Amino acid sequence: MNAHREGWLADEYVRFFALSARKDIASLYGFEEFLPGYELWGSWGLDALCLGRDSKLYRIPWIPLSEAGRQDAYPNIEALSSALATLHEATPAYEHFGKELHFIKPFIFGGSPDDSANIAMVDQSTHAQFCRFWNGVYARLQTTVA
Repeated sequence: MNAHREGWLADEYVRFFALSARKDIASLYGFEEFLPGYELWGSWGLDALCLGRDSKLYRIPWIPLSEAGRQDAYPNIEALSSALATLHEATPAYEHFGKELHFIKPFIFGGSPDDSANIAMVDQSTHAQFCRFWNGVYARLQTTVA
């Protein structure tokens, strides 16, 4: 998976980042701060697709970007590669190509997935800024409560 790819796997929209861009994109989201030890591979709906130290792929919510929310996605890279054979590729003509779904008030802070005013499609950079902000708020609250 050296090139950027995005489209639908079954009924979910996914984005797989080019190998050459993964570290830069992970840096935008603050992976070293919020999710050290995971390698960002892409975006899967409201989740980041990450490679763990154990060579398994996981879905981890963008907010909060925390290992506590980790869900198994693929047992290994080969299984992901096989699944990609069924990817229905999107093109730049698709209105949401290159965009991320963002809930303005994240679920963890009481936002509703049913409120259309709470939903925005944003570019990668803006999404990363929002995620870093909310993940910082979440981390500060966890430190205060603990």
